[in-house]
Amino acid sequence: MIPFLHRAMPSTLEENPLWLVVLCDMMTNLMLFFLVMYALTQQGPKARIEMARTFDAAAVVERTPRPGEASPMEFREDAAARLHRTLSEADLAAQAQVELAENGVRVRLREELLFGVGEAALSPRSAKTLTALAGVLKQMPNEVIVEGHTDDIPVRGGLYRDNRELSVARSYSVLSALLEQGVEAKRLITSGYAELHPAAPNDTPEGRAENRRVEVVILRDENEPSGKRGAGGR
Repeated sequence: MIPFLHRAMPSTLEENPLWLVVLCDMMTNLMLFFLVMYALTQQGPKARIEMARTFDAAAVVERTPRPGEASPMEFREDAAARLHRTLSEADLAAQAQVELAENGVRVRLREELLFGVGEAALSPRSAKTLTALAGVLKQMPNEVIVEGHTDDIPVRGGLYRDNRELSVARSYSVLSALLEQGVEAKRLITSGYAELHPAAPNDTPEGRAENRRVEVVILRDENEPSGKRGAGGR
């Protein structure tokens, strides 16, 4: 114990103060490290995701496509052009709208193309529309979301309790038809939004008719914007 006591004498500290500064720095850094680790354990899942995005370099670094690759915008424009051309050839361009979206391409199919009023069973005339749409989807590897939408008039009677149930049933009917046409099941997702995402105001008959629709969203592949996996299967 004598050597330790000798090192701790005030005279020794005055002669060698640097080691104490280094020790204090190390202790401070250790304290901050454990405080940060403790704070991380107290965060919820949403906060952890936001923090991960903060340190995600891919989200802030602009990626220039290499030769032969398609940029996200090129994918959306190419896919939209193919869909619009296919629908036009089937004389459906006036009833089916193709729109560019941030995450891909959105095809809007109005109720009269697919269903009777208040029904989720596909009408005979829907076959032409969905056959044309499936022909393009089969040439793409991208995931597809089939969204059902309604107007804000409550469902009264019939098979469905409310607009949510009707919108889900309609999206599933379209998904089933796409499966029959050969679109891979693992790429298809259904969702029903009822009247929660209107495309037009619900204060006129025309607006409500526009809101009664099914939208097929072709998602852009965030990880592989390569031209080989883009629209058209190039």
